[in-house]
Amino acid sequence: MAGYYDALFKLCGFEPAEIEAERPRIDRTLARLNLGPEDMRRAENWVSRYHDVTLKGVRKLLGAWLKELIDLVLAGEDGKKIVYYGFPAILGPGLMLSASSKDVFVSAPDMVLDHTMGHIFNKLAPILEAGEANGLPPGHALCSLWQAKIGGIAKGMIPAPHLALASSYYCDMGSKADDLVTAKYGVPIAYIDGVMDSKWGEYPDYQPERVRYLGAQINQALKKAERVLDIQISPDAWERSREDSGKFRENLARLVELMRADPVPLSLVELELLEALSASSTGRGIQEGIKAMEILTDELEDRVKAGIGTTEKGAPRVMVRLGHASDPRVSRLFEEAGLAVPLTFILGSWGGIRAKPRGNYSTPGEIIADYEMAAGYYYGTDAQIQFYEKAAELMKLDGFIATYLYNCRPVATLSHAQKKYLEERTGLPVLSLEIDNFDSRAYSAASLRTKVETFAQMLKAKKASTA
Repeated sequence: MAGYYDALFKLCGFEPAEIEAERPRIDRTLARLNLGPEDMRRAENWVSRYHDVTLKGVRKLLGAWLKELIDLVLAGEDGKKIVYYGFPAILGPGLMLSASSKDVFVSAPDMVLDHTMGHIFNKLAPILEAGEANGLPPGHALCSLWQAKIGGIAKGMIPAPHLALASSYYCDMGSKADDLVTAKYGVPIAYIDGVMDSKWGEYPDYQPERVRYLGAQINQALKKAERVLDIQISPDAWERSREDSGKFRENLARLVELMRADPVPLSLVELELLEALSASSTGRGIQEGIKAMEILTDELEDRVKAGIGTTEKGAPRVMVRLGHASDPRVSRLFEEAGLAVPLTFILGSWGGIRAKPRGNYSTPGEIIADYEMAAGYYYGTDAQIQFYEKAAELMKLDGFIATYLYNCRPVATLSHAQKKYLEERTGLPVLSLEIDNFDSRAYSAASLRTKVETFAQMLKAKKASTA
């Protein structure tokens, strides 16, 4: 029997047989999220308007996010041992835990809520408001991503975890927000600390001490996870988890190559969905995402051959640090201003624009730390600037839009240094753009449009003058 949500779920890539098989779980999930028939109708319009659902791969990608949401909401009912980690995240520990036991569910719940309740249902605001009312009040420069996690738990939409992997190696607020989860719900925390300070110009020759320190932190967290969850991490967990996630990275590398085309074949909206899924899921979402990407990249190859793109051929090409995690209108406005966005920071890193790890470490934590140090994201400002330089050459960029969150200290502190050094090193203009990538209540698409359109006009004039 057809349900009130069938049309939306078909729009999001579910096959009829999948809906029937999943129906009891969908019913329970939507009830927990307080989503009814009218919400489905609004979501259909929202998804059709702001996502490129003419592509089957995009529809399947949206479906992958919905399946991850279902598993997240019902993880407690399913009897799972639940582990939450923050974003941005060192994925290795979560991947290893997930690969070691089918009874363990590991996810970044705030990102899942952002990409489903925001990107699909456009009903994230009540969750953020619940986070504000439960320990993360507005007006204090507190991370809106953490408000989604706290709000989701407070509203009973998602279960409290059995263990939190705290992200204090990058986000100084992450461990404090997990402390709040502990204070309210008694959740144990495995802290993973780190040091972002580094000598300018040192990267990619990072010091072994950095790897050993971060590796020891990860090993310590893994040992605590074994105790709290009463599991044994299998000796080959890292290799098996890398094998699974490696398929996603291979597809991302293929996508990066396709995005070098002019015009670019895919919107920033969908790029963000792809890159964020790789950092948010260790279970069914990422497995379904791999299938979606295989379909999508084939479709994009056809678009490149046909010269079909999101903007006109010859449009100025800019790299944006991150797309918007919950509001596709914000990501869409870059293209509406006539800018082609072939790359984001995370997409490029996962897609291969990174240094290679040394590979001479033995413990699981050190192997993971070596991989993360090589990526540069958790290393320091200079490492990230070097990444942008490589991206400019590879993607033939005309400029950068360095989005930064005023309420995220690791990102906000590099925003103006990034602009200075990128302009000096590459000769390309940089728009340093304050934004909230997770909450559009304060930074709507309309409020950003003037700055982006002005920057676009400048780039178009510069291209015309050098043509």
